Amino acid sequence: MKNMKLNNWSNSTFWLGEDFTSSGTSIFDDVQEAKPKGLDLLKLAGYRRAIANFVSIVTGESIPVQFSGSDSYTDGKMVNISAKLNDNEFDSAVGLALHEGSHIKLTNFDTLKDLHKHHIGIPNHIVEMIKAKYMDLNTTNEDGSVSDSDWLAKNYIVGHVKDLLNIVEDRRIDNFVYKSAPGYRGYYEALYDKYFNSKIIDKALQTDEFTEANWRSYMFRICNITNPVRRLDVMNLRNIWNILDLKNIDRLSDTEDALAVAFKIFEEVENNIPKPIGKDDDSQEDGNEGNNANSGEEEGDGEMPSTKISKEELLKVLEEYANAVSSDDGSKAEGEEAKGGDGRNIGTGDLEPELKASDLSPKELERLFKAIKKQEEFLNEEIKKKKLSKKDARAITAMEESGIEMKEVDFKRSNYNGGTYDTKQNVYVIKNVTQTLIDTNQFPDMFNSMHWRISEQRDVVKQGLQLGKILGKKLKVRSEEKDLKFNRLRSGKIDNRMLASCGYGNESIFEKIESFAFNPGMLHISIDNSGSMNGDKLRQSMKTAMAIAKACSMIDNMEVVVSFRSADNVGGGREYLPVIGIIYDSRKDHLSKLVKIMPQVRACGTTPEGLCFEAIMDEILNASRGKDAYFLNMSDGMPWFNNYGGTQALLHTSKQVKKMKREGIKVISYFIGGRGYGESKEDFQLMYGKDSHFIDTNNLLSLAKTMNNKFLERV
Repeated sequence: MKNMKLNNWSNSTFWLGEDFTSSGTSIFDDVQEAKPKGLDLLKLAGYRRAIANFVSIVTGESIPVQFSGSDSYTDGKMVNISAKLNDNEFDSAVGLALHEGSHIKLTNFDTLKDLHKHHIGIPNHIVEMIKAKYMDLNTTNEDGSVSDSDWLAKNYIVGHVKDLLNIVEDRRIDNFVYKSAPGYRGYYEALYDKYFNSKIIDKALQTDEFTEANWRSYMFRICNITNPVRRLDVMNLRNIWNILDLKNIDRLSDTEDALAVAFKIFEEVENNIPKPIGKDDDSQEDGNEGNNANSGEEEGDGEMPSTKISKEELLKVLEEYANAVSSDDGSKAEGEEAKGGDGRNIGTGDLEPELKASDLSPKELERLFKAIKKQEEFLNEEIKKKKLSKKDARAITAMEESGIEMKEVDFKRSNYNGGTYDTKQNVYVIKNVTQTLIDTNQFPDMFNSMHWRISEQRDVVKQGLQLGKILGKKLKVRSEEKDLKFNRLRSGKIDNRMLASCGYGNESIFEKIESFAFNPGMLHISIDNSGSMNGDKLRQSMKTAMAIAKACSMIDNMEVVVSFRSADNVGGGREYLPVIGIIYDSRKDHLSKLVKIMPQVRACGTTPEGLCFEAIMDEILNASRGKDAYFLNMSDGMPWFNNYGGTQALLHTSKQVKKMKREGIKVISYFIGGRGYGESKEDFQLMYGKDSHFIDTNNLLSLAKTMNNKFLERV
């Protein structure tokens, strides 16, 4: 069992490794950390996104996955999952979602609806069998009126058949997943470990508990008939096993086939349950007292056997059983008192406890009751799922639309002995910072629509927009095409002006025209908005970025992405982590978005320079394929975040810059805050090398010169 649990966990680690870790520690590590109160909306967003991908892969259909507070298992259109995250139950949650998704793909919900509401599909001979067995006891109501015997019989049949159908249909559905996607079996095993493979169920199956000839006992045994410790030697369960024929379950091609099997099992069970004795008979203590025709759905409508046991019944049994144990004198039961499991019929209405009736203690019986309730909820589509508030639901939707990902970054850290060791850090990457995301306050320090400098920053952005119009004219040379003509060649296209010289032995009468044009360009501007950038530095960077973005919008073949990077108390204080967020992408955003979002960026936190570069590296490289790519950095020096700092942080940042260069990306890095001095200048040059620029970025001539030199540079 221990090995099985470890295997189940490995299923989730395969895809949860980045989205569901915190502060560099995996959720699967045996580390006890203080967990924040409330919902982690960022994790929930990744949770839903990952499960939706699994459901789509397994079913081959785009089935929506949503958080739901209802008890609905699935409505036939979408998968509902719980908003309650439990790190130890990810696999079972995936298994449940796959199970629901497969139901949507394969189950005919109209068949279930017709059976339950309209009693369509019930064979007539079964109706007549039930009428002959029970109707002579229940046709007259207390007021003297005569009940509709057909309706009573059909209602009784449906009450049991729908439960049997759930069992058969689940086996058919699960077989589909096992055969079509064997790699996902681990998730199903986790699901059934949670709802079916409990130790108390295993123990109860091996005892004489639930071996009486009534529906409650049969449902317990049939529900667990796939359990390795099942007993087929009681209650003619061998016949039911043969009817199910699980080895050939794929013979059932649809829900109608599964329903036919459910009816056969129903007949078999009814043939093994004795006809009840009339309610006025003195020997009514056979366990049918107080039951009804609706299988527990509408109390008081009839007196046919029920499958359910109430909690009150169980507690009464436990209390009487405990009293019996306390008064036991240790003597052996003889004769009728030695009936074993038949003496105390838990769940049949007979609350007369028998001391030697069970191998289970009162506490075990209570645990068994809870385990059975879980199984009933699973089969009857009543699994309760924690709901989300409308506010949280909107926040999760905003996060999913923003494409938030958690990236795990490796780096070296110095130790006290002068050496280094490898460590990891998680970084949030926001691929699309939207106004809706900002309003959720999941990144309250870094993006905030109410911070006190927002008015100043709006003015700065407007200034940058005006400067960009001037800068665009200075950069427009990149979009121009040039033609160079080479004449007096010995091959190529004939130059008409040289034809007259042919008679004088001139053979160089050909010309060639070469056109020079630049490839489409991609410029990624990444700005440090750490706390040290607060004030003029950040405003200067914003003005420069706005000017460059506007200028590039005037160039036909230049795309621009703008991102900000810092560290934030994610989720309003939940975790302090590095964050890099893209606020503008000219491939899909209008420039007006940059004008709106940029003023809401706030200086905060520390400087996780290289950590953020590595986290967003894939995004940068993918966007640069087939283009002249440029990476423009604006920052004020030393990288630092928690245990990320010093020489190792400088070297790590330099490593990311070199990686971009190896991929053909040209780097421009501006030191913000002056021309640089002392260690700051040396550190900056160590990270960015000859691509470091210590200029006043407000000086358009200097800015245009450095950018044009890089733009016109050829590899």
